[in-house]
Amino acid sequence: MKIRINTMKKTLTIICLLLICQFLVRAQESSSWFSVKELRPQVWVIGDHGADNMYVIEGSDSALLVDTGLGAADLLACVKKITSKPLIVVNTHGHPDHSGANYQFEKVYMHPADFEAARSYNTPEARSGASRSMTGDAAPGEEEKFKGEIHNTKLMAVHEGTIFHLGGRNIRVMETPGHTPGSLCFLDVENKLFFSGDNNNGLVWLFLGNCLPLNKYLVTLQKQESRLYEFTTLLPGHGPEMSSQFVKDQVKCVQGILDGSLERKPYQSFAGNAMIATFGKASVAFNPDNL
Repeated sequence: MKIRINTMKKTLTIICLLLICQFLVRAQESSSWFSVKELRPQVWVIGDHGADNMYVIEGSDSALLVDTGLGAADLLACVKKITSKPLIVVNTHGHPDHSGANYQFEKVYMHPADFEAARSYNTPEARSGASRSMTGDAAPGEEEKFKGEIHNTKLMAVHEGTIFHLGGRNIRVMETPGHTPGSLCFLDVENKLFFSGDNNNGLVWLFLGNCLPLNKYLVTLQKQESRLYEFTTLLPGHGPEMSSQFVKDQVKCVQGILDGSLERKPYQSFAGNAMIATFGKASVAFNPDNL
């Protein structure tokens, strides 16, 4: 009887230890700044502590990093765990949650209309402020902080139609002004994947100081709508992937704001107040004085 009781105690002890170990591993994983998930063969999304999406696209010769996030942690080390291929870095636009870690790379490609914004945001103070706004009091662990060389990053101009040849994968640039003057999207030509930055989020902000008028953004969306045969999947800067047909909802939403047919409601955020309207799955927060 005593032997059975002792055996049961040992078994329960082992089970408890295993549960504790699992809890500690999960806690460690959840506290990690970056999350990484392979979405398609040789396509990964990097979550920036829930604040934004970055993407790695790998070809046979090189890899492309789309956006650099908040810059709070060691993005370069994270990317090196995904791919060892020579790396090309691009920004969809110059906002601090998409260009914040540019300082970790020697050169970054983006549209020149957003050069000034990217440079102004790429300071320790700007990075810290953006990170606090978007993640609260969260901070990367000491082992996750960037300790490498801080670069005076060279910004390289790209425009409509520029193609990055990765080896078996060709990534074409599409100019999409609206959210910022120099916003870009990137088309994985062979796989019909569209990396859209903040141009095609479920909720798009068009009320910030450097946003173009809403009618200019409509032109961008209509251009995308006319080219839906080129891509089937949207991979946005925030939120999950979506069908490319979502662009049609965005067009209707902006048209409804401009012609007054959609209901407008007040919208509040850490970045300021605006009005918001929704059509289907698409919402746009906008400045009524910048239509």
